[in-house]
Order: sequence, then structure tokens, then C-alpha cells
Amino acid sequence: MKIAIMSRWNATCGVSLHAEIIGRKFRELGHDVVVYAPTLESANADWHHRHIDVVDEPWVRRVFDETDEYLYPAGGSIKSDELLKEDYDVFIVESVNRFPVYEFKKIASKIKEKAPLILVMHLGYIRDTDPLMEIDWDKIVVFDRRYVEEIFSVYGRGVEEKIVEIPYPCPIIDVEPIRPKSLEGEFLFFTFGRQPVMEYLDYVRALRRLSERYDFKYLVVRSDLKLPFRDGWMIQRLERPEMRMVHRYLRGSDIHLLPKGESRGVVISSTLTQTIYTGTPTVVPDTRHFELIPVDKDGFGPIVKYRVGDTHDLERKLSVLIEDGDLRKRISRAAREYAKKYSDDFVAKKFLDLIRSLGA
Repeated sequence: MKIAIMSRWNATCGVSLHAEIIGRKFRELGHDVVVYAPTLESANADWHHRHIDVVDEPWVRRVFDETDEYLYPAGGSIKSDELLKEDYDVFIVESVNRFPVYEFKKIASKIKEKAPLILVMHLGYIRDTDPLMEIDWDKIVVFDRRYVEEIFSVYGRGVEEKIVEIPYPCPIIDVEPIRPKSLEGEFLFFTFGRQPVMEYLDYVRALRRLSERYDFKYLVVRSDLKLPFRDGWMIQRLERPEMRMVHRYLRGSDIHLLPKGESRGVVISSTLTQTIYTGTPTVVPDTRHFELIPVDKDGFGPIVKYRVGDTHDLERKLSVLIEDGDLRKRISRAAREYAKKYSDDFVAKKFLDLIRSLGA
């Protein structure tokens, strides 16, 4: 089967990550994949998008320009001939609020003459979804029921009948742990990514108080621009590691601190899904990104949740994690079980079942 995917690729964002996980798994399962990705110049205009430190695969073609959020759904451009000259058995679009919707709308019917058209829903607000509903998708994939209840329910039964729920995949990656030699023997907190500085404040302020009672280090790997904090226990590196290296860093760490800001839209955390299989206990604020992940009344489960903005709650939970190695092991086991339930293999096969149900 030949599968076309139109999406960001090899980039630091959840849209790209989803496409990469399923696309590479499709190839691993014996299918041909072609990826139509945005030009780096246009995509890098978005704060969330930075190309990671790898070379694009030969089956990736950068053939469209993203638009700007304030112009969306207008603007941008697509090299239509590149998309239409090939044959494929299915065409998957990963949505983003910089996708050139109106340009794609011009060729959508021609694509449908070749293959079924599937939308993967990443958008969290109705305002960004409206333009996509002008296209006749064969199926719409959502990660959970919140997307139906809070977004697609406004479009009526005709749209709801096209919706299929397939969870965001958790890659199962087995690698050896790694940590800088200078940090060997230290209790190590770890964060990676390029979240806004304000999203680190809870962690930094809680760790400052904890540093009066415990010895530890906090390794922060940023894709660009170091944080403005100069605490002696914080070590910062500027890197854009690919996923396997992220897993190695995490397996070499004791606790993963995952910064996230509050959102009123429907959201998930691709940072968590791509890393939870490492088993390193992950601490998160209780934002909407994590609301469907079950924890007990104290906030412990496959992850550890604290009340966003409550640095006292965070400090207490970090203190417990530092002191209780058995608790860390229980969280680690629960995290890995959660990841296996929603593994990349499971999700890719769900997509393949959907594609076959459309006659591909």
C-alpha cells in the first residue's frame, strides 16, 4: 500500500511528531510512504516549529508553504503538480492552523479521485476547524472524545459520522541511558524542549526551596535560547535531539519535569506521549493536556500531577519522589504500561484498519 502524508516533518512540534511516528511505523510494516512537507522557511516562521538535527529522508518532499495564523485559512502555496502526479492508496492530512486550507481545497477533489482523504485533527478550537469543514473528508481522526464533544458536535451528524477515535501514539523505544559524565552520581531532574520561560517558573521556584534540603542537578536541554536562570544546580544545553536521544537522556535521569501552560482548547501533550515509555517519572501541571490520564486523589499514577501554579503542592510531591525510590519504581511501571496500551504499533495498525475499511 502507498500512503501519502501531508504534514510537518522532522520538527519540534506535536503535528510533526504524530506524522513521523505513524509514517515510520507504516514503512516498518512494509508500506510505501511519501511525505509532502512544508518548506522550512515558511514553517520556521511559527514559534512552535524548529527543524531537528537530522537530514530529511529521500521520500520526504517539501512542496508547500505554510500561511500565517492571522491569514489562515487563506495564504500559503502548494506545488499542486507534485501532489497530483503520483498515485497513492490514501492521502492523510495532519491539521495545523497554518495549513494553506484554501489552496488545498482547490485540489482536494482531484486527490479524492485517486484515493480516500483523511484528516487528523490537532486543532483545539472551532474557529480553526471551520475552514477545514469546507473539504469533503472521507474520515476524520480524533485522539479522544473531547474533540467530538467540544468541536465537531457543532457540525451535525453528517460530520460526526465520519469521525474515528485513534489515540495519539506512544513510541516504544528501547535504548541505553546516557547522562553527562559531570552529572554521574547526582540526583537528576531533566527537561527538554523550547517552552516559554514562564512555563518553567513553577519548577524553578520549587527547586530553589528544595535545594536548601537536597543535593541535585537539573539538566535543561533547549532547542534554542537558554533560560535566564543562573542557579548553580541548573545545567543548560542547546540541542535539538532526535527522539532516540531524548529517550536516552530520560532513561539516564531520575525525574522528568514537563512544563506546560494552561489552555482552554482541546489539547494533548505530544511531549508526554513520545517519552512516557522511558519509565522516568514525569511531573506535570494539571492542565488540559493531561486531564484524561488517570491519577489517584494525591495526583500519582502513570504520571504525577500538581496543581498548576501551586509551588507548595509541587515542592511536596518532588520531595516525596526524591525520598521514595519505591514510589518512583511504581510510577515507572505504570507509565510503561500506559505507553504499551497506546503504542505506536497499536495506533499504526488502527490507521491501517481504517484505510482498508475505505477500500484501499
